[in-house]
Amino acid sequence: MEEQYKDIKRLVKEAGTEDPSVDFLRNVMSDIRATSVDKSVAYQPLISKKAWLVMGVLLIGLLISLPFLSEGTWILDNMDFSFFNGVENPFAGFKLYSATMYGIIFLAILFMVQITVIKRRIDKIYSA
Repeated sequence: MEEQYKDIKRLVKEAGTEDPSVDFLRNVMSDIRATSVDKSVAYQPLISKKAWLVMGVLLIGLLISLPFLSEGTWILDNMDFSFFNGVENPFAGFKLYSATMYGIIFLAILFMVQITVIKRRIDKIYSA
């Protein structure tokens, strides 16, 4: 086992250690100063304000329309899909039960609360 390491030891002794130049620290520090960041990073959100507005309007419209849909009546039942030649209404037998409606409303409310809590936490963490 020692024989395999003898060759490595010999190579390390032949190579020796390399000493840095006298002004190594000064050169490194001058390079660091030259590459310092002068521009601040501009914040750009992933989702634009228009997209948030559209999603909010759709969500509010859904939340407002859900309570008015009683069991057995569905808006899409009355739509005419005859412009798609030979396609029947895919929502013909769909029923929106009140439990489903309340579940969707409850999840939407929890989602909005969660978004506001997470936004406050992120603002607190990343505020300078």
